[in-house]
Amino acid sequence: MTASTFDELQEIPRGRGMQAGDVADRIGPGLRRACGVTTADAPATVRRKVGTRLTELCDRLPHDLRISVLAGLALHPQADHQFMQDRMSWAAHQINRDHPRAAVRRMKIGFRILAEQLDELVEAPELSQGWHVCSLRALFRMDVEPPQLTEDRVIIASVDDLSEIELRLSAPASGQTADSPIVASVLYGGEITDTERITPSHRKFSVRLPKPLLAGEKHEYGVRFSAFPRALMPPFYVMTPLQPCERFTVRVRFGTDVPDRIWRLDGIPPRAIDDFEPADGLLQPDRLGEVSLEFSKLHQGLSYGMRWSG
Repeated sequence: MTASTFDELQEIPRGRGMQAGDVADRIGPGLRRACGVTTADAPATVRRKVGTRLTELCDRLPHDLRISVLAGLALHPQADHQFMQDRMSWAAHQINRDHPRAAVRRMKIGFRILAEQLDELVEAPELSQGWHVCSLRALFRMDVEPPQLTEDRVIIASVDDLSEIELRLSAPASGQTADSPIVASVLYGGEITDTERITPSHRKFSVRLPKPLLAGEKHEYGVRFSAFPRALMPPFYVMTPLQPCERFTVRVRFGTDVPDRIWRLDGIPPRAIDDFEPADGLLQPDRLGEVSLEFSKLHQGLSYGMRWSG
């Protein structure tokens, strides 16, 4: 976290906060970069972009911090008071505290967390392209040949007029050095216009959206991948977000050929996936040979999913 991002957040609450007429002039360069604000944006656009980004990040905060931050910024629909002191009095009441100072302290704690997340977002490759993933729902079918991965993703635009995004998938083969035959098809919400080989096991796909998105606008699309036969697939499926992701659900359908041991990977460094194996807490497939997991508030750079053996 840079000190300036935290300082910039503290400039917003005075007066009417995000509802102030001059708020665009008080939003500094760190916030502008993280929220996709450009020099050509009108004040109303700046307000919308920054407000949407901060509201989204606040959803990940604990209740008391979220209420205090939203009230301080004047982004909570029930805290639209003219003065910050009145908004913080309202917030203190909501979190069962007697004095506004308690809410102010929590607001500052929340600001530090938001500043860290905003700085991470600036460095995220997807955000630099104008979008990021909000949630992902995956179905990995190991009961068909070759195995198929279907992902339903919800993305959020961070710039106006976003008309194209990138899909990336790594599919290394166990004990093989040949190129991975990754095939992708968009099921809904876009169309693939280009494919690029990044490494032998990594592909990038360009996807054109049905219509340009505005900053803060959500869009859902579905995509299906296939690669090696099951015998060559590595024994795991994980998601490794490059920026904070709110929700990830995964279901693996093994069918009748169920592995002996299946375990959860919950925030594991990518290099540790091959070595991590818990002594207990193994997952039990249902009678259809399926295992499902859900993760929330994922951390950047760590891997989430499941691994199996036998």
